[in-house]
Amino acid sequence: MSADPSTGSPLSAVTVVFVTYNSGAVIGRAVASVPAPCPVVIVDNASPEGTAWRAGLSRPVDLVEMQANAGFGTACNAGARRAATPYVLFLNPDAVLDAETLPTLLAAAGRYGDPAILMPAIVGENGRLMRKEGSILEQVPRRLRLSPDEIAGDYCTRFVHGAAFMMARDAFFTLGGFDEAIFLYHEDDDLSLRAIARRIPIIVVPAARVTHAGGRSSAPSFSQTFKVNRAKMQSERYVLEKYGRSRSTFPQIAKLAGGCVLALACLDLHRFAIRTGKMAGCFDELRRTPPAHV
Repeated sequence: MSADPSTGSPLSAVTVVFVTYNSGAVIGRAVASVPAPCPVVIVDNASPEGTAWRAGLSRPVDLVEMQANAGFGTACNAGARRAATPYVLFLNPDAVLDAETLPTLLAAAGRYGDPAILMPAIVGENGRLMRKEGSILEQVPRRLRLSPDEIAGDYCTRFVHGAAFMMARDAFFTLGGFDEAIFLYHEDDDLSLRAIARRIPIIVVPAARVTHAGGRSSAPSFSQTFKVNRAKMQSERYVLEKYGRSRSTFPQIAKLAGGCVLALACLDLHRFAIRTGKMAGCFDELRRTPPAHV
């Protein structure tokens, strides 16, 4: 691990990368939690609200303004490219680092060596641990999941939680970075499977902690709920097909259509937005060129 000689701090070896989209209400708190020696890169995905929030930040940042909303993974890659440190830590704009999180992760990097993906323990604002036990690619039955009391110390897992993780910058790009064909959701699952295929460990370091509000970056609305679920379904079907696990499309559309009728009957516009968004995502995937299998 090397530090910037101008600061002399080991923490200057890691750049914290944020991706924002209408995140002005939360990004200030997130940036304020980053220790002063760490460079900060913020990639704004062409937010309709703009970036006037920059003036209210507690410290200087390197702001990358995308010309269009290119998706979460594409923006993360842009942020990592802008970084000039040995390590990058990707952090959601509605997440906050504990004071010892970065020193603890850097110490773990020294213990385990590179390449490795290092994750802090991610907790909700209610203090509840937010563990990622599996994904659409690998379901883990509830009966097989360990309770927090059954885990002591650092441990390996199979899937990265995209809200917060750290990796050597060179290793991230050697792995290919995030798949830019994925607009939103499941890009961390795809990165995880590529890491495992290359025998890169994914290590949770519970002594490092991040508090994640979850879902507060963008204001919820019917339109936004529709768009998010459309993107989620596009990503789900793309990733499943990429790994040879695709699902039949028309039964899924029929099931969602039934859910739409039920939501309308109950005057539940939120669920109607979810299901119509997912249906649109299914139709989008029918028109897309299939990805190369991994």
